[in-house]
Amino acid sequence: MGILGWELRKIVNPGILAAIVLLGIVYYFLFPEFYIQYFCNGSNAAAEFALSAEWASKYGVTVDASGRAELDVQLADEREVFRQGLFEMPEALEAGIADYDSFCEYTQRYLEQTAVKENVADMEQEQMRWKIMNGTNYYRVQALEQFIASYDMVDRGAANERELPGYYTDAMIKRDDKLMQSEQKYGFLPTCVYDSTREYGRYLAVWCVLSIVLVLSPTLVRDRLCRTRPLQWSSGCGRAVLRTQLMAACIVAFVLTVVNLVVYGIPFLRQNPLIFKDCGLESLWGGATPWFDWTYGTYLIVLAGLILVLSMAAALLTVFLSRYSGNYIPMLLKALPLFVVLGPVAGSWMLSNAFYLRELWQGGQIGGFCGMEAVMAVFLLALGIWLCVSATVRQRRIELY
Repeated sequence: MGILGWELRKIVNPGILAAIVLLGIVYYFLFPEFYIQYFCNGSNAAAEFALSAEWASKYGVTVDASGRAELDVQLADEREVFRQGLFEMPEALEAGIADYDSFCEYTQRYLEQTAVKENVADMEQEQMRWKIMNGTNYYRVQALEQFIASYDMVDRGAANERELPGYYTDAMIKRDDKLMQSEQKYGFLPTCVYDSTREYGRYLAVWCVLSIVLVLSPTLVRDRLCRTRPLQWSSGCGRAVLRTQLMAACIVAFVLTVVNLVVYGIPFLRQNPLIFKDCGLESLWGGATPWFDWTYGTYLIVLAGLILVLSMAAALLTVFLSRYSGNYIPMLLKALPLFVVLGPVAGSWMLSNAFYLRELWQGGQIGGFCGMEAVMAVFLLALGIWLCVSATVRQRRIELY
């Protein structure tokens, strides 16, 4: 325990930690903070979120047949609220806009006229349109109509006749058919929650890898530069120091990843996505089709576990490369491609629509397989373990000769 404590102190360098904190703040405001500030990106997304939050407390995790009938009543009420809001806009009434339907007709005529005029907008009409849309519940009515249309399409089985992406494999088609035969097809997880979770998770995975690489890269290089290795090998405990250093590196990586998950989780959870923690991942609002029948809360836990496994793999691979680096420059030349491979490439790929039906790579025409993200994470972790164990065995053999 004494040697482990000293190794932990060597890794937890205050200067490096301060630099990582500063870099982390810059990284956060450059990339993932956008998906917190614009968690509901736009008025349409905000309307989806508000409606889904209301349904989650009223209907549970899906909208059943009785709930569908109530949606017609809700739509009529929302249309009436829209009509009442027009009374406070005399210019709208003068233009012949008396209710939601007449506003849609007015908008359609205006857009057709604008197209004829080579997309030259009439600023007075444009200003009035936006005043009506932003000054009424227009987006709620629009979102509710879209949801009802999607519900009715799925309910009458038209969704089974839709054209599936060309990269869908037999397993994907079978999974899609299974969902279309279950009650989960009537889910209402908002698109903005799905999108923000995906993008925020991708940037979090990249940052976890980067912070671990920065912390652990100098670990064994520093020993070689300070010529402490001969001193370590002068005793029985010291000759097994590599195993202790690996243990210390794993402890630091685990703690650092947990801290990153907590720090990033606080602003994310403040956006109230856990309102839908019991909802399924399939949604009538659109989006991708999940491989598993998880709830959204379970999905967040799985993503955190995936990031943790990736982080531990990054820790082991970083220490292995540090073991065979003579000074900081070779280590830097190794750490940079390691970060790129594990962070922006592997990490971003794994957290992009993780555990949803998707292509093997973006833009490709080859479908992925169920759980391929977990397979990749476990493979990287196994590779790190194998390399570190091999290095430990090799060191023992060197000591015997």
